[in-house]
Amino acid sequence: MPPTVSTVFTALLLAAPVAARLPSEAPPLPPPDPGAWDIVEVDTAQELADACWNLESGQAIVIAPGTYDLGGVSFPNGVDGRLTVGRFGAPPIADIQIRGATGDPADVVLLGRGPLDPVVPFGFQIFTATDVLIADLSIGSVYYHAVAVQGDQGARRVRLYHARLFDAGQQIVKGIAGAHDVTIEYSEIFHTAGAPQHPEGSPPGSCYTNGVDALGVERWRLSDDLVHGIYCQDGTLAGPAVLLWGGSSDTVVERTTILESSRGVHLGLGSGDHTGGVVRNNVIRWNPDAPYAVDVGIYTVSPDSLVLHNTVLTEGRYPNAVEVRFASATGVAVRHNLLDAAIQPRDGAVPIVEDNLTDAQPAWFVDPPTGDLHLTPAATPALDQVDLLPDAPDDFDAAPRPVTPGTVDLGADEHGAGGPIFTDGFESGDTTAWTTTVS
Repeated sequence: MPPTVSTVFTALLLAAPVAARLPSEAPPLPPPDPGAWDIVEVDTAQELADACWNLESGQAIVIAPGTYDLGGVSFPNGVDGRLTVGRFGAPPIADIQIRGATGDPADVVLLGRGPLDPVVPFGFQIFTATDVLIADLSIGSVYYHAVAVQGDQGARRVRLYHARLFDAGQQIVKGIAGAHDVTIEYSEIFHTAGAPQHPEGSPPGSCYTNGVDALGVERWRLSDDLVHGIYCQDGTLAGPAVLLWGGSSDTVVERTTILESSRGVHLGLGSGDHTGGVVRNNVIRWNPDAPYAVDVGIYTVSPDSLVLHNTVLTEGRYPNAVEVRFASATGVAVRHNLLDAAIQPRDGAVPIVEDNLTDAQPAWFVDPPTGDLHLTPAATPALDQVDLLPDAPDDFDAAPRPVTPGTVDLGADEHGAGGPIFTDGFESGDTTAWTTTVS
């Protein structure tokens, strides 16, 4: 049986870190303009599946509030439960929107039958579609991926905005070679209780997960996201929370929080896996008491990549906060980061390492256990230490850093430029439960 509404919402609430900080509330998107899009309104899972199957260029599907059981649908493909955006092998379509009607992802929840039940293998599987917006909804409890962008079928220019993507049997968001120009903004990507051992893992029966995993792609951008719970239920080492590899290039990961996970941001795995890219203004914190394996916070094999103004707390679980690997990773710059562990070159890498601090203390941050790594006044060794970097003009809160030489703080947060902290769950809309302490 599919999860009940109350079960789903209870799981989502418990999964979210108690005071996880997002940079700001997602700016609301304007509703699709009836003059520009053909609006298709749906309020049942069957109507949603049919609308996705019959999508044409210039259409916007608007989904009414409710919980949608994808496992109970008679899918038009006649095979299994997946929401297709452009059909496999079909002529291309473009300018597509799929939106929750209210602007709150908690109001529109699309569910499979769980990460070990293949009846719903995907949430959205984007095939021959370009210029796609998926926004303001939740989708999870699926066998493979909550969202898959099939670059091999021509999928390009996909925007995931203000979405909750969770509990996929394998990677939660998947990009296949050629799926260029994907952005993921103001979204929460997570497992509620870690990833299971999967029948089709690699190898079979193993935990086989990442939050975001894309190979052979260009110009992916993650901004203002919350990624958490990317670990294995059996305690083995999970894949990175964010992994771009297999010949990918020019990835940007910024202003994103990664908590309660085994690994952080990886630009590539092996030599030649990635080129270019920027990892800046991110907050990463490991749980010192977690029962699962833990590895490095930021890892790059990517020539000319930049690792700037990140805050990483390993909490003693791993000796390195940043690793740069392989002699082929030339021109890598690691600057202005605030860490509690080492920056480690490996296998012949010779990165540019300047103005970082590697002995950060818990008292320097507002509330490390909940992921609030805004600086406190006690962080004097990190305050007013460096000059502005052209490639990191703002901070974790998207607030501008000062231009006066020697007045920029180390790490993701510029002290004094903070904002509200979510204390009532992700994007609940109830601002009365926020704190407003500036830090």
